[in-house]
Amino acid sequence: MKSYLKRLKNPATIVAICGYILTIISSLGFSINSDVIMTIVNSICAICVLLGILNNPETDGIDLPK
Repeated sequence: MKSYLKRLKNPATIVAICGYILTIISSLGFSINSDVIMTIVNSICAICVLLGILNNPETDGIDLPK
């Protein structure tokens, strides 16, 4: 269960979940503007990354490829 909670700190996971939710809502026949909602979600994720709320919890510092 803890590994699933760690994955929720990944902005890509949050954006993907929101995309799936928007797809389900539009499939049910509701009229939504998914472009506006995804822009808002991306902006919120970007702000959270800048503030350090959404980051890689497995590393202590910068995660550079080796």
